[in-house]
Order: sequence, then structure tokens, then C-alpha cells
Amino acid sequence: MKVAKSCSQCRQAKRRCTASAPPEPRCLQCLTRHQRCSWSLNRSVGHPKPLLADTFSKDVPPLYHSVRVTLVEDDVRDELVELYLKLVHDKPHTLFHPVVLKTRIRDGSLPRATLYSILAFAARFSRIQGTREMVKELFQSAKDCVKMSIDDICLDNVHATILVGNLCGANGDASGEALYFGIAFRMAQILRLPEPAAEDDGITIESKLRTWWSLYMIDQWSSAGLNIPRQIQDTNKFRLPMPELVFQNLTPGQAIDSDVQTHRPGLWGYMVILVKTFGHIQHLHRQLADGTLDDSGTESATRQLANELDSFIQYLPIDLQLTNANMKRHATLGIGRAFVALHLGYHHYATLLYFPYLGTQLSHVPDHELFASRCKHHAVALSDLLKSSDETESCEALYFIVAHMTVTSSSALLHTLLFGQEKELFDTKRRLYYNFQILLRLKSYWPGVDLMIERLFTFQKACMLSMDRIYTVDKWIVKFLLQHALPIEGNLGPPATSRLAERDKFASDALSMLRPKAAG
Repeated sequence: MKVAKSCSQCRQAKRRCTASAPPEPRCLQCLTRHQRCSWSLNRSVGHPKPLLADTFSKDVPPLYHSVRVTLVEDDVRDELVELYLKLVHDKPHTLFHPVVLKTRIRDGSLPRATLYSILAFAARFSRIQGTREMVKELFQSAKDCVKMSIDDICLDNVHATILVGNLCGANGDASGEALYFGIAFRMAQILRLPEPAAEDDGITIESKLRTWWSLYMIDQWSSAGLNIPRQIQDTNKFRLPMPELVFQNLTPGQAIDSDVQTHRPGLWGYMVILVKTFGHIQHLHRQLADGTLDDSGTESATRQLANELDSFIQYLPIDLQLTNANMKRHATLGIGRAFVALHLGYHHYATLLYFPYLGTQLSHVPDHELFASRCKHHAVALSDLLKSSDETESCEALYFIVAHMTVTSSSALLHTLLFGQEKELFDTKRRLYYNFQILLRLKSYWPGVDLMIERLFTFQKACMLSMDRIYTVDKWIVKFLLQHALPIEGNLGPPATSRLAERDKFASDALSMLRPKAAG
């Protein structure tokens, strides 16, 4: 009889089967995926080990060291998962049903790539001694596990590559971010997401849908941030995600009500509606930079997008409007941070839309002053929202992309500090100080924030080199506003006037708190 050289799981998946280090009874592929392995029937079981215990010995050949396995005790693991669900999940992405996620972690069926990514997100927020120092090791373990299972096209690996891509971006690795997101897009397309399978229950159907819309959101942000083509086009083919609490209350095996199409969307559904407008704002900015729009076309496009944003707020259900009472109510329900994320997105997109009107290039547009004032209004509103959310329990915004929103708001405020009226200076400087406190706090969690902070210094220099009111809407300012994942170079221009130099003292004083303090 012919002796099998691979386990039945690897034979069925048509992947190479590689032995793991003894006494581990599973092959390396099944170990990485944390699944049962037919080899375990014929190999020594050895000693029991913790869920994430180190399975490699010093005598194992270097090939097997390509997957790092990090020791995390179960109680620490469970606390980190809770932190991830509270501070990260449902903000930049929405992928998991919380109860199902925690059940899969406890029973060992969640692949290690996904679990390590979740732990790498959350460890930076932990107050458990020594846990924050594990972030890099956990992140590397997540990447190792993804690389080992890259040929396994499944929903779990879509989730893993989304998470690793987010982590790359938060660490300032733009190339890694683009690579892992690209893999996630392609896997999702091969799987035909979000189309459900016949055997899918309600949780699986909604999880696939939320994963697909997360990829849509990621595509809008990352394509702009990295200046690469989009992969997912606008469509009304799929329904929007259901309300978060309705989803969380689904139980395994339960079907989705047939009238779900008539229900209003959840917070994430409204985020999707907003991000579609963001895509159109990006297109307008690029047209301005390329000079393909005259004043009439620019005004018309701006008005259309302004109407989209106004309609969004006007028709937002009363209980989702931005009020202190609504914020506190959503916080009590456990979705306060997602509520804040929705409104941060609204004010950020509006600030971006009107930002070019702070300059003089569009001064011939009849509503130039109106649009410029709206830019200032939304920059102020975003700063005030950051402050109020931070002061409201369970509403703080600590995920990575908040840094880019804060930098955009701060840039508009810096413009006011340099070119605004005397009566505006006190409140503007106060808001800038608070924005900078937020940036420094985010910097303590996310290394990539350093790159974003540097953009503010570059923007200040660009203001100082202007003759009057800042800049023209060229490719540099488009890069500054949209390409947040890429470094920004200085924008050369004529020297500043003496009046502007005097105002710059205010800006330099405000920015000083962001500069690293000299050692000693």
C-alpha cells in the first residue's frame, strides 16, 4: 500500500504538507490554520500546551521558523480581544460577529493569522505589564501566519489580510499596506463576496456583507492615501449593513428576516453612504489639480457634492443626529465609538471638499467666501467632536485614521491662525492645542502618526512661502489632502510677507508641542 506523504486536509486543499516540529502532532499548514490534522492519528500527542504557546524548538531547521508563535496567556488574550472590539472593530472595518469571534477563539477554530492580528491591534492599548512590548512580535507572527496560508482562499484569510494591511499602514509601511489590501481584494473577488452560499446562516451572510463593505471603505481610503487605482467600483447591487445591535443579537443558525431590505441601515451603512461622496470629492480635487475644470464647472461640482452632504445630514434619522444626548445613548448601548466615527467622517469629508477655497485660485467662484467659511466650520466641528467624544465615556476615537482627520482639521485651523481675523485667534489656538494633544496620544499607539504630524510642519512652511493666502490647488495640495500614507515634500514658492511672518509666531508656538524634545 502506498504511504501518504501529506495529511488528508492538505490533500483535499491541494497544498504542500510540511511536518511541524515534534512533539506537535499536526502538520505545519494545519497548525497555522489551527485546524484538526489527520497526522494526529498516527503521531505522538506529546504534552498539552497553551493556545498560543511556542511550538518551535532550537533544533528545528530554519524553514520551520518562518512562522513565529508567541506565548499569550488565555486571560490576557481575552482582555485584548475585548479591547479590539471596543476600540478598533466597527470603526475602520467591520468584520466579525463578536460572540462568534470569541467562541472561535476559545475553541481554537480561529486561524492564528487573524488572532495574532487582533492581538497586535489591541496590545498597544493594554495596561497589563509587558503586553504593549509584545506588539511588534504579535504583528510579525500575524504576517508569518498569513504568508504560510496565502494560497488558502477563504473568508478567514480575507479578514487576516485586511487586518495585517491595516497594521502595516498604522506602522507607516505603505507598500505592505497596499500589498495585503490587494490580496484581500483579490481573494474577495475570487470568493464572489458578498454573495452567500446556500448553507450560510444569518451571521455568515451578514459577516460576508460587512466584510465586502469594509473592503469598499478601505479601497476608498487606501487608493487615495497611496495614490493607486481603486479596485471596487460604486454599486447599489448589495444592501447596506444592518444595525449593529440587530447583527450582534443574531444567534448561530438563525436566518435573517426577509424584510431586512426594508430596515434602515446601521451606523456602518451610513458610513458607506458617506464614503461614496468622499470618492467624488477625490475626483473633484484631481480635476482641480489637472486644470480640467473652469470656474463654472468647479462651482457646479462643489454645489452638487455640498448638496449630497447636506442631504445626508438632513435625512439622517433623529436618533443618529450629532447631539450629546445621542452620543451618550449610543455609548450606553456599546456603540458610542461607532457613532462618533460616523460623524467624524462627515466633518472630515466636508473639510476636504471645501479646503481648496481657503486659497485664492478659486476666488472667482461666486460662492468662494461661503465655501471657505464652511471649510473652517467643519474643521472646528471635527476638533470639537474629538474633544467631546474624548470626554464622554466609551466614545473616544483612538483608531489610526483619526490622525489623518485631525491633521486635516489642524491644517484648516493653522490657515485661520495665519490668515484669519484677530478675533478668531484665541479659539483657533485653543482648538489647535487640543488637536495636537490628540495627535500625541495617537502617536503613542500608532507609529505611523509621526509621518502625519510631519505633514503639519510642511504645511506651515508652505503657508509661510505664500504671498497672500496660502496656495493654489495643484498636485502638491491634492497629495497633502488625500495621500496620507505617503511622505510629503515641501512646496516651494515666494517668501512670506512681514505680516505673515509675525502671524507665524503664533503657529510655531502652537506646533511646538508636537516637536520631539531634545535629549538631555
